[in-house]
Amino acid sequence: MTDTDNGNDADDDIVDELPDEIPDESEGDEELSADDVQDVLLYTLDWSVQSLLDRIGNTFDINPAFQRRDAWNGERKSQYIESLMLGLPVPQVVLAEDKASKRFIVLDGKQRLITMKQFGKPDDNFAAFKLRKLKFLHQLNGKKFSQIENSIENGEFAESFLNQPVRTIVVRNWRKTAVLYEIFVRLNRGSLPLSPQELRQALYPGEFSTWINKRSASSVEIQAARRLKREDFRMRDAELLLRGVAFMDSIETYDGDLREFLNRMCERGNSDWSKFSERYEKYGDDVERSIRRAGVIFGTRNTYLRYIGDEGGQSGFVRRFNVAVFDLMTMVLASPEVEDSVIEEHKDLLQDAFKNLCIEDSRFEDSIKSTTKTPSATAYRVIAFGEKFSEITGVEVSATRRAKELLANTQAR
Repeated sequence: MTDTDNGNDADDDIVDELPDEIPDESEGDEELSADDVQDVLLYTLDWSVQSLLDRIGNTFDINPAFQRRDAWNGERKSQYIESLMLGLPVPQVVLAEDKASKRFIVLDGKQRLITMKQFGKPDDNFAAFKLRKLKFLHQLNGKKFSQIENSIENGEFAESFLNQPVRTIVVRNWRKTAVLYEIFVRLNRGSLPLSPQELRQALYPGEFSTWINKRSASSVEIQAARRLKREDFRMRDAELLLRGVAFMDSIETYDGDLREFLNRMCERGNSDWSKFSERYEKYGDDVERSIRRAGVIFGTRNTYLRYIGDEGGQSGFVRRFNVAVFDLMTMVLASPEVEDSVIEEHKDLLQDAFKNLCIEDSRFEDSIKSTTKTPSATAYRVIAFGEKFSEITGVEVSATRRAKELLANTQAR
């Protein structure tokens, strides 16, 4: 059964987090062959915790900004440390060796490595924590590593922690980042699904990527759009900001491979950050303005949802976050050509126009429901709502023109 809602309650507080209507939107469409993965080499290393502590944040490239998105609570961290102290089995860490940069990309085990570093060798980027709720070593509750290490009674546990071997699998000889994404997805299948944005941050480190991470984590508007109460350790808020920035920056070049499109945005943003940081900051402002305007039109409950009218006994908005609707609303509503007062004046007509497109235009419905990632679908949904927006407000928006350029480029291929 489809969850729906009919209301328009602009003054409501942020509602509970919504599931996604369009799954795996961030996964790319690049075809991989058996040859692509058969060339990959694996080797195994058993590094001591002491050796790992020296590498974390150095050759093991874990962006310190990730600490804002710490996925483990104090109890889970403490139990992991206790396992290392007692020599209990712990999961292996999986790394990918990047020969070009002479660093290692963490594919699986980031939280475990962060926990080791925070406990055993804290610094300004990896804040220390005290052990709590240990199951066996009760005498260590409330203590930091430095206190245990300097203790006559318990120093042996600090030594055991540092000497504990951790099995590490290293992936070498990979030629396409798509191979790493495939490994990443398979490692996490069957457990809590993780956003590819986390891997993207590791693959494309730099000032732009750090800005995406920090700005999304502190943005009230982006948290509200994604129905989050705080920064998301799965980095869905970061990916949402990245999507908005990427389409604003170069929607005309979108070729249907969304993952690669976002990857290229990170590469470009990192390389030209010193020249164009003000432009990217403006894009961030534009994304936040579009979110506020969407709230005015649809209310906080119904932003970025698909409307189904009266379908199969259900009616109203489908209560699933629809990222395709986010993309089109962000492009159109961010338009600087229109004033906020115009949005307020025409909010009811704009909402009705969107509803009518959803139930009367089958091509538009497809573009936000099934064929969402193709360039033609991306262009059409922006054009369709952009033209309705201009009819209602009397303001021509650049998003419509740019989407038509994308459509022309697609047809010319």
